[in-house]
Amino acid sequence: SGDELDMLAGIVNRMLGQIERLMLEVKDVCDNIAHDLRTPLTHLRAALYRIQQQTPPDDARLEVIDEAVQETDELLARFSALLRISELRDEHRRAAFASVSLAEVLEQVHGLYARENGVDLITDAPQDLPVMTGDPRAFKQIVLNLVANAIKFTPQGGEVILRGAQEAAGPRIDVLDTGPGIPPQYRRAVFERFYRLDRSRTTAGSGLGLALVKAIATLH
Repeated sequence: SGDELDMLAGIVNRMLGQIERLMLEVKDVCDNIAHDLRTPLTHLRAALYRIQQQTPPDDARLEVIDEAVQETDELLARFSALLRISELRDEHRRAAFASVSLAEVLEQVHGLYARENGVDLITDAPQDLPVMTGDPRAFKQIVLNLVANAIKFTPQGGEVILRGAQEAAGPRIDVLDTGPGIPPQYRRAVFERFYRLDRSRTTAGSGLGLALVKAIATLH
């Protein structure tokens, strides 16, 4: 009717449209930076690897070169994770969905992490878990990231349990561990990119694993 409420709604809608446009522009810039930096980093990694292979085992400089290769690998992994998160936030990813066997996913993850860093991975899931529709690679990534995260923060001799079940609302997967857990006040923040608890800053990692889990879950 063109009254004050309609005018206010129009102003708010234009403002939200502008915010969305600006956010997309920032996202595009970040994606382009991550994409462009991967190429020189890959070249750097290749050069370091050649030097690593040509350096005699008794050379004192080899330790420094090994550390440089490892640091470069971690940087490349971070950029790959950032681009993967951005890719998963694109709605068009759903066009690639296919059938995913949950039992098969859990079995594959168990095969990779049966015993890691002195921590036992126990799988408790029926073989008749349903087949669902989704991105097979991405869904496996969810379980891999959660299990790897649980193992990383569980003391040696502890256990991580990968549990699957069929409930009235649908299939459910739980990853439980005997580690210290995440304090309630931080449980939302840990799913943001690069966020890490103070006690985890001494542990290797980029702070992107759970952000990737969140992006995949949101896509599905």
